[in-house]
Amino acid sequence: MSYGVEGEIKKIISRLYSQDGEERQMFEKIFFALAEHQEKFLNELEKRIDDENKPHNLEKDFEIVVKLVKRGDLESKRNFFSIDANSNFIFSDGGELPFKNFSTVGNSFFILESYGNIKNFCEPRKFQGQVVTNDGTTKEFSYSLQRHERFIRREKILSEIAELYKIHRPIIFSPYARKAVDIKIFDCNISDFENLQDLNLQLEENKLQGKLLTNFELCWNLKIENSETRRGGELAEEEHYIGADGNLIRHEYFHTFDKNEKIFVLPDQHCNDLRINFDDERKIILGYNSVLRERACKIVSLNTIENVSEEVFTNDFPKPNNKLRLQTAGDVEKVLSCFNLSHMGKKFPTSFESFNAKNFSPIEIYRREDSYFVPSEKKLLGRVRNKPICLIKFGGDKTIFKTDYANYVIHYFEQNYPEFNWAGVET
Repeated sequence: MSYGVEGEIKKIISRLYSQDGEERQMFEKIFFALAEHQEKFLNELEKRIDDENKPHNLEKDFEIVVKLVKRGDLESKRNFFSIDANSNFIFSDGGELPFKNFSTVGNSFFILESYGNIKNFCEPRKFQGQVVTNDGTTKEFSYSLQRHERFIRREKILSEIAELYKIHRPIIFSPYARKAVDIKIFDCNISDFENLQDLNLQLEENKLQGKLLTNFELCWNLKIENSETRRGGELAEEEHYIGADGNLIRHEYFHTFDKNEKIFVLPDQHCNDLRINFDDERKIILGYNSVLRERACKIVSLNTIENVSEEVFTNDFPKPNNKLRLQTAGDVEKVLSCFNLSHMGKKFPTSFESFNAKNFSPIEIYRREDSYFVPSEKKLLGRVRNKPICLIKFGGDKTIFKTDYANYVIHYFEQNYPEFNWAGVET
């Protein structure tokens, strides 16, 4: 408590109690304590406001790189982690392939076709295969391809992190995730595979050669760990304090990391408030309005990928976007310039085509199950009918990445500028 505040309190009390006595001392003690508490509360509140408004530039830490790696290619997988998708072999009766040593187990399978054609290769269409057991017995079976969204469900973690940490750079996902399929086996059961020596999907005979990609795994530069404690095994601290309204009791879960580590903590229980303090360490503080029901969280760490090669898909965003509203074609071009400076933007340069377009052939848009995750409140304006269509032109060669890159850019505009409908066309 400052000397000036203490002096003012003494002056006020002296006017009420002219003589120094027990009552005067008691009131001085009470008001000194209250003033000290209020001063401490205001200092903490100011610090919280400063911390919330301090530009920590977490945008640069949230660069996602996705890559398809041939199984066993450790050099290509350096600094990358497999995206967990569980078994990709299932049986028509609901069982999963039981063995672990077969070369294709743990791989993911991808259909290298346009999104419009993928459905032509999936159920109910069936293909023929062979299984060879250790005693040399060959058995015929049939199989179908069915799409799965397990990669996409894993990617949802990224959108949850971006929303919690108020990250505004685009969140990119892999095109391969949306072309992934499971192998569903018919006319066989698990017992037929107990002594497996070889599994032949007969790609050439089924005209799947070059269409169905096998023996690969999808990787990204993220490591996701489930945790209930702080690093080092110490239990997380819990702090109780009076909130700004004077009544609210908050509970906070602390995680402290090296300030140079690219780490995000994602709690399983919804967090009402997040603060990050940068001193010698980075302290991530998760705030709650009620008693914690669970301490479970995910620790998400990102590796830096120095050399971004041609075969990766990434959300590098070297030029920050400061346009809150779009009023002219120049505003659209300014936002597009952020993309054109990026790795993917150089391969697929974008430009403004027209407002309120009428007749055009749009680039294929993801089906609902494949789309990016947008918070529900941001979809409200997107539901308004009869909005003008803003058209974006995408250059570059048509590759497996182009449609997905167009969806990535269009999603960013839909999320940030829902006052328009957005579509893409190819040059």
